[in-house]
Amino acid sequence: MAAERTSRRIPEAVVRITGRQHGGGHVLANFAYISRLGHGDENELGLETSEGEVLYDGRDMQLLAKEWNDWEMDGDARRRGATSLSMILSMPTGTDPERLQRAALDFAKEEFANRSWVAGLHIDRDHPHVHLTIARRDHDGRRFHPNRDDLFRWRQRFAEKLRSRGIEANATPARARGIDPKHEPIAAVKMREKGLVPEIDKSRIARAQRFREQGIPDPVIATLAERQATVRATYARSITELLVSPSAADKLVAQSLERFVATMPEPEPNSVRAMRLANERRAEPVVAPPIPAPVRAPNMLAERIDTGIDRLQALHDRLTRPNAPDVPTTSPNRSAPPPDDVATRIREIVEKSRNLSGNEDDPDQAGTLSDRLRAITEKISGPSEPTDFTRAHEIIRQAEERDRERLDRDRTKDRDGPDR
Repeated sequence: MAAERTSRRIPEAVVRITGRQHGGGHVLANFAYISRLGHGDENELGLETSEGEVLYDGRDMQLLAKEWNDWEMDGDARRRGATSLSMILSMPTGTDPERLQRAALDFAKEEFANRSWVAGLHIDRDHPHVHLTIARRDHDGRRFHPNRDDLFRWRQRFAEKLRSRGIEANATPARARGIDPKHEPIAAVKMREKGLVPEIDKSRIARAQRFREQGIPDPVIATLAERQATVRATYARSITELLVSPSAADKLVAQSLERFVATMPEPEPNSVRAMRLANERRAEPVVAPPIPAPVRAPNMLAERIDTGIDRLQALHDRLTRPNAPDVPTTSPNRSAPPPDDVATRIREIVEKSRNLSGNEDDPDQAGTLSDRLRAITEKISGPSEPTDFTRAHEIIRQAEERDRERLDRDRTKDRDGPDR
């Protein structure tokens, strides 16, 4: 079954150790990273524990980190090693995150049954993955130091948990797929994803160039070729055994393995691969992102805000000119009567008020009213004094300056930046 999955190039389950934490503060920082603590309520995740609890509060995480640290110290004031160990369990893009999480939790419950651990699912990248942090000392006080064999066993166990939940997963050594099994640091992988060249690739490129200048082949190539010859011979024996089997399914697997071996890549050292990837990145055309259209501020001088002062200025100029024509009002269908007609109408109202019954008995009241109306009439019909609009224009200019400063501030690169 493993050979059949390998021949079909089923995705490989990934179990990778990412680091070790020293002290309670370092462990708490790891908990905060896994749970996205402090990234907002909509981004924070629950922290699954080996006791079946889910931690959301930072205080609970702090108490758990202190408990791990105290247990690791065991009353000794001198730290003897790492407090915890962290790893990642992941699968390629398209894997169901919920089933992946259940498989990872089931794997941790069985494989680390005698230890304390926490886990959290992350789906912020293209591939879903589970962060698993394990206390270094188990409940019996024993410390563990995983090696390469432990990692391969964990990969096989994790792949079994995935397959039991309907996710096709395989766990084979890198050499069985024709790949240089040399370990790749997680930091180098992340730098390559960002388009950068890590230091390990630079050293590998320099090493390959040094052998090329000396005119001697890289000894790693001969080692990889010998190793791949052994892998091909092993596949050949398996194919022979499956072909002579009376089962039709075994014969189909043999044919699939033959195609797999025929398409196996040639052995390539990591140094050569790093150089090839660097050349491919340099050869790729750099496509600049589309430049967004600039946001132009409105011209405050060309498009002035209608405050009504301009219309009053024009009205005043037309009224003070001799023989000024009729000035239209805000309504296009109606026109205001000239000032002389207004004065005539007010005089008529005054004369009518004098003839009203009751005003003759109280001449003081009638005279007072008529005098007030007469004064208003003379003020309207008389020549108007010129109005000073300098202050109004100064106010408008200051308002425009403030609007221009606000628009310039909104367009600065520091807008919406971090607040310290």
